[in-house]
Amino acid sequence: MEILTNADLVELTGGLNQGAAQIRWIKQYLNIDAPRKVDGHPLLTWRQLGRSDDAPSTRSKINWTKP
Repeated sequence: MEILTNADLVELTGGLNQGAAQIRWIKQYLNIDAPRKVDGHPLLTWRQLGRSDDAPSTRSKINWTKP
């Protein structure tokens, strides 16, 4: 499982740089109680966000052709 970097967190939260603001945003919009890293930023993995870098997407694709 890969942990989000601080740059990933800034992108995810729409430009918020402070850890406390990022934690509030994550709680409000994602409903995740993220623990804090030593530097004060939230500790999240891609798997918590529903995205796994470990395996390819298993989402089904629509077949628009008639059988």
